[in-house]
Amino acid sequence: MKVLITGGGGFAGSHLTEYLLAQGQEVVALLAPQEEVENLNHILARVRVERADLRDAERLSEVLRETSPQRIYHLAALSSPVESLQDPRLTYEVNFVGTLNLLLAWRQLQMDCRLLYVSSSDVYGPVREEDLPLREDTPLRPANPYAGSKAAGEMLAFQFWRSYGMPIVRVRPFNHTGPRQSSNFVCSSLARQVAEIDLGLRPPIVSVGNLEIKRDFSDVRDIVRGYHLLLEKGTPGEVYQLCSGHVVSIRAVLQIVCALVSKGVQVAVEERGMRAQEAPAAWGDATKARNAVGWTPEGTLEATLQDLKIYWEEKIRT
Repeated sequence: MKVLITGGGGFAGSHLTEYLLAQGQEVVALLAPQEEVENLNHILARVRVERADLRDAERLSEVLRETSPQRIYHLAALSSPVESLQDPRLTYEVNFVGTLNLLLAWRQLQMDCRLLYVSSSDVYGPVREEDLPLREDTPLRPANPYAGSKAAGEMLAFQFWRSYGMPIVRVRPFNHTGPRQSSNFVCSSLARQVAEIDLGLRPPIVSVGNLEIKRDFSDVRDIVRGYHLLLEKGTPGEVYQLCSGHVVSIRAVLQIVCALVSKGVQVAVEERGMRAQEAPAAWGDATKARNAVGWTPEGTLEATLQDLKIYWEEKIRT
C-alpha cells in the first residue's frame, strides 16, 4: 500500500515513516521545500521524498496526482504555541489553509484514499481540575493560534467527511516524546542537558521552567502505532484521543532524567521557561481508542527518557 505522510521528515513523522516501512508499506514523505532530511537519513534509500509548501495548492495537487496514495497521514504543521502567538497569520495559513488545500486536491482528484488528520490536545486549552481527565467530548477552548488552527482543521476535516463522505479520521495526541524531538520541548531539553553534562560539555546544572506543571506523556513510537491503527480501523468522522492516561509532573520527569547522569547535578529554575495561560495539570482518557482499535501504550516514561538521552549523546558526538 502506498502512503503519503505530510511532515514525514519531522519528529513524529519520521517515526511514522519508519513504522510503516516496517509494515511493508510504500512511503512518500512530504517535506517543506527547505526542510532537512536528517531524521530520515537512516532510511532515506527506502523513502520517496517530495517537496511542497502546504500553502501552494497547485504544487500540493501535483504531488497527490503523481503519487496517488491510498492513505494520507496529515501531520505537517507549525507546532509551536509560543511562535504562533508571534505570527498567527502564518500559523493559520499553514495549519488551516494548508489542510484545506490538501482536502480540496484529494477531492478534485477523486482518489480512493483514507486520511488521518492529526490534531492536538492543545485544542482543549487551559482546563479546570473538574474537567479531568479530558475526553473527546470535552469542549474545545483553544488559547493560542496553534491550538485554534488545529481545532479549525478538525472542523474542516469533519465537514468534508459529512458533506462529501470522504473517509477522514481525526486524532488528538497528548504530549509525546522520544528520540529526534526538538530541544524546544521540555523532555528533550532536559535529556539534552544531562547528555551534555555527561559528555563534559556543560557544568552540572540543569535549567528548567515550572516544575509543578503536570502532563500526560507517551512515547512517540506508541503514538505513531496508534495513528496507523486508527487510520486503518477507526471510524471516519470520529475523533480519538491518544494518551497514557497518567499525569506526571515536570519535577518527576526531571528526577528521572537526573538519575541518568553519572554525576550529581544542580537545578536552576528560570522564569523564561514558564508560559502564561498554562493549565496546572492536564491528562486524558484513551478508552475510546482502546475500544475501537485495541490501542494501548507499551513504553514506559523511564525507557523513553533514557532513549532520548542516548539520542542526544549520539547526535552531539557526530
